[in-house]
Amino acid sequence: MDRLQAMRIYVQIVERGSFSRAADSMQLHRPVVSKAIQELEQELGTRLLNRSTRKVSVTAEGDEFYRRCVQLLSGIDDAFAHFPQSRVAPKGRLRLDIAVTLAKAVVIPALPDFRRRYPQIEIVLGASDQPVDLVGEGVDCVVRLGELKDSSLVARRIGAVSMVTCASPGYLAQHGMPATLEELSLHKAVNFYSGRHRRIVDWTFRRDGEEIRLKLDSSMLTDDSEALLACGLAGLGLVQGVRPALEPYLNSGHLVEVLPHLPPSPKPISVMYPERAHLPAKTRVFVDWLTDLIGRTCPGHADYSSAH
Repeated sequence: MDRLQAMRIYVQIVERGSFSRAADSMQLHRPVVSKAIQELEQELGTRLLNRSTRKVSVTAEGDEFYRRCVQLLSGIDDAFAHFPQSRVAPKGRLRLDIAVTLAKAVVIPALPDFRRRYPQIEIVLGASDQPVDLVGEGVDCVVRLGELKDSSLVARRIGAVSMVTCASPGYLAQHGMPATLEELSLHKAVNFYSGRHRRIVDWTFRRDGEEIRLKLDSSMLTDDSEALLACGLAGLGLVQGVRPALEPYLNSGHLVEVLPHLPPSPKPISVMYPERAHLPAKTRVFVDWLTDLIGRTCPGHADYSSAH
């Protein structure tokens, strides 16, 4: 069997966790799929998959081979996608990793529109708040909040999202409502940290056109935005987060805005992708679509644009 076809079959098996599901997705007979893996393992001289009656798992060597296959096949698809772009609709598998709150509150609700525009693009969506190895994990595009440090990737800032400081009614009943920045020293915060160095993210406020950065004493530290929200709802401290994600809880009264006259600075939104001479069509149309979405739906975008 052709090596590239065998590699595509292998990738499908790993991602779908089943020989039969891979066969169905590629419209192949099950024996063809099984034979392709047997030939790959014979040629490589190593076992790629552990098979049982219930599931298929990847060996250590199989995981390394999978990553290399994803990189190679993605490059081949990208090459063909460019000739000619004007007559070929973008297609293929688009692997994304998006900050959790942004994914749930902004991107996912709008994805039906993207799917209608580009039905031949299959989205594989990861939602996380921590750094991702784009090349090693075969990710096409990462969307993150805040200032970016990784200079090995192409980064494009596409806007900003408004932030809000808040706390649960129970926390405020017990500790009081702060009226000034100085009074924050009397309160505890649920702080967010990120990256391999576990850097605690500063709290920001705008007063008289000036940005003020503070570090608040922690009651809790977390690197997960869902946990940050849960801690805030549980009354464990003040929280500062993405307004579109917290708005439903503010509207329902489960959270109360704190220091509304001193709003946080909007949080920059950036997309990152590996250094390439030509951005794949599937990635390019997603980035353009996302940029337009942020401009239309994120309240912080206008504030950010006028300030920068």
